[in-house]
Amino acid sequence: MAARIHLRRNFLCWCNVFTLSVTPIIMMRASFFLLHALLITALTANAQFGHLEGTITDQKRNPIVGATVKLPDLQRGAVTRSDGTFSVRNIPAGRHRIEVSAIGYDRYLATITVSAGKTEQLRIVLRQESIEAQAVEVTATRRLQEQTDTRTSVLTVDPREAKYKAGGIEDVFRTLQNLPGVTAPSDFSSQLIVRGSGPDQNLILLDNIELFNPYRLYGFISLFNPETVSSISLLTGGFPAQYGDRLSAVLDVRNRDGLTDKGFITGKLNVNITNANVITEGALPFWNGSWLLSSRRTYYDLIAGPILRATGAVDGDVALPNFRDLQLKLTLAPATGHRISATVLTSRDNTEFTSGASRKTADSVSIVDRSYNDAYGLTWQWTPARSFVSNVGLSYYANYGANSFGGVGGSALLNSSAEGGPLSNEDFKRLQDSLRQAGVDVPTLFSVRGESGFRFQKTSIKVDNSWQLDSLHTLDFGLQQDWLYTGITAFFDFDPRLKALRAANPTAPPLPESVEQGIHYFRSGLYAQDRWRVLKQLTVTLGARFDYYALLEKGYLAPRLSASYALSPTTTLRAAWGIYYQSPGYEKLFDQQVFLDLTSDNVRSLRAERAVHNIVGIEHQLSPQWLFRIEGYYKGFSDLILPKVVQGTVWKVEKIPGLPDSLYRTRDGWTQPVATIGDSLTTIPVNSATGESYGIELFLQKFPEPSNSGFYGWIAYSFAFANRYRDGLVIPFNFDRRHTLSIVGGYRISANLDLSFTFTYGSGFPWTYPVGIKPRVVQVRNPETGQVEAKIDTDWRGVVFDVDRGGIANINRGRLPDYHRLDVRLTTYTNWFGWRWSWYLDVINVYNRQNVIGVFYRVNRETLELIERRSTMLPILPTVGFSVTF
Repeated sequence: MAARIHLRRNFLCWCNVFTLSVTPIIMMRASFFLLHALLITALTANAQFGHLEGTITDQKRNPIVGATVKLPDLQRGAVTRSDGTFSVRNIPAGRHRIEVSAIGYDRYLATITVSAGKTEQLRIVLRQESIEAQAVEVTATRRLQEQTDTRTSVLTVDPREAKYKAGGIEDVFRTLQNLPGVTAPSDFSSQLIVRGSGPDQNLILLDNIELFNPYRLYGFISLFNPETVSSISLLTGGFPAQYGDRLSAVLDVRNRDGLTDKGFITGKLNVNITNANVITEGALPFWNGSWLLSSRRTYYDLIAGPILRATGAVDGDVALPNFRDLQLKLTLAPATGHRISATVLTSRDNTEFTSGASRKTADSVSIVDRSYNDAYGLTWQWTPARSFVSNVGLSYYANYGANSFGGVGGSALLNSSAEGGPLSNEDFKRLQDSLRQAGVDVPTLFSVRGESGFRFQKTSIKVDNSWQLDSLHTLDFGLQQDWLYTGITAFFDFDPRLKALRAANPTAPPLPESVEQGIHYFRSGLYAQDRWRVLKQLTVTLGARFDYYALLEKGYLAPRLSASYALSPTTTLRAAWGIYYQSPGYEKLFDQQVFLDLTSDNVRSLRAERAVHNIVGIEHQLSPQWLFRIEGYYKGFSDLILPKVVQGTVWKVEKIPGLPDSLYRTRDGWTQPVATIGDSLTTIPVNSATGESYGIELFLQKFPEPSNSGFYGWIAYSFAFANRYRDGLVIPFNFDRRHTLSIVGGYRISANLDLSFTFTYGSGFPWTYPVGIKPRVVQVRNPETGQVEAKIDTDWRGVVFDVDRGGIANINRGRLPDYHRLDVRLTTYTNWFGWRWSWYLDVINVYNRQNVIGVFYRVNRETLELIERRSTMLPILPTVGFSVTF
């Protein structure tokens, strides 16, 4: 067992940290007070005209994006930003009519008075249209970017789309998987593959808290609750300087405030395929506050567990994969210009399973696994003036767990039938009895057992400021300090034959037999950017970010540049370029499903991984309800961290020529194993790879009509390439997908009935196909000499053969079959007992397409041919569910 290693700071490290981190922080604080002094001076300036600013929200205090604010008398207006705010400057003093409208909401009409040299502040709450009492929850707000917004690759999802999307299992991540540039690894995973990058390269934020593990049910769904989320924004590339330590994308999810217009408490119950969900919310009696509490738990395990025990399929206590979570948000406004919000998240995933004596197959397994997610965040928003906003956040996050497992398997390798597959318990016992009577060595199954645990925790302080200097410049700047601990423990005991099987597979990552490691370190980040209105049509954002990674003892400067140009009132050209860095960490390795030794001796020579984004796109609003976007990107990777390849011992055997075929089933037909020099993967991390991904994306979206009738949805198509380069080899990225097409839509059949559908097509992922078969070489200890010797493995049938998958050069040279699936959902609405109800029928994979997740092989011992077995994903799966608001 390796000793636990802690990264300790010495005097020199503190000096470096003070120079690189503390000094800039002091400078930022000095600048902060200087800016406030300048701000006070600016507030005394007079204007010839008045100004109008405000915020548009719904009744739940959620910002309404894309609402239209008009001053009909002046033919002036604005569109609300992503936070629901708007501004109209240089308005002649006097009384003016104002008109506010948004799709799915009642129109707002009023008369306002604008005073010379002053800025009028408005807070307008829009009510959803009266049709909501029947079925409005399907509607979505318009999500158009302002033409002055220079960010590229911005995708937003209305939480209601995540809830009502066909086949989405009411999950946020599964809705995002149908957007341009985003790919799902499989039906069983909610991970996001964005533009040729792995899920570990995505920054996931909940209320500005970074989450290492945003999944439930071991990745099947995400932890985000669509009933409590207010906004979902995915930046698939070119993201601004406020985000760091990730190469690919940023997912920013915000929980909504509690509903306050129905008194102290109101609630909702929702039941779907994976869990039951209870939401309660209401107003607090002080400081204009609100509260929101949600609790979820799986329920199928409570039903299926007793059934499995009764049938003898499992022994003892059983807990099928299940989860429970609790989320709380408190919001307070104690004074004008001050807003305080607190976020709490706690959850548990659990599995307990032991194969019973009455099981049908010879293979057996025993698993006990528990993992936890805890997050606590506190944010203070201070708005001392209309042109300055400061957000100060303090958060703590911990993801930890432990598991033990064991079992025996491999009965499929003993199955001589043409169908293959694992042997039944009865067949395996008959095989053993017959061989025992014949005096032949009785075969045994592979055995494995092990234990592992992990703990990842992070404490953060983050400050984000935005200062509108004048009508042309807006300065964003901030800092972040993270203190982290990441630790892992593991012990594995593999059967020697299983070790030989792993050694024969070049795609199998290295896995030590025991490890116990923990490291303490910190990250520091500073950023600043200027949003500059160069011309009426042209806006440019110039920014830079500096990060210091104590784990690497290195700092990195990352410049960012983006621009938008209004070709016409409905057409915007955008472009972005930037450099992005990502530090190594055990918390990032979980998504990669690989282990690397990140102790100080190994990371001292490492460099942070690096990516350069180049993006250009055009967005055109065809009509108030139709939006089209085309975007191209090129992303270059360098200093990618992979396991180090060293020269190791590879055992080779060769056929002895000129012998009858029957002898090749015995050791006599092969030479003795000879040790040769070959490539061997280690757990040592090195910057040994580069890569690139590039493509073009098309996106056509239809927003709901103001009357909530007609068709709505989108079509997304991506044509993309993604490769990695190592040791002179070109290796296709595991999720390199040439063509991806998603068609997502809905139609209001009547006031009480909605139809929605999702069609997904994707060309096949790369796959490593075998090049033939080869005798298995095992290392065993000679009982006479005590020496470890290599020999060809045999059983009662002769030589044991393994699938030969070739070397590293053969990785991902093949392709799996194309993927396609159609999902359909019907939702109906009614009122019972004064409560609002919705019921749904959702059918996943309507035409029961057998989509292949992997192709596996075994050797037919009679013909020495490979027998193929395809593993498929979700079959046709009808589900029902309901929700009720009380």
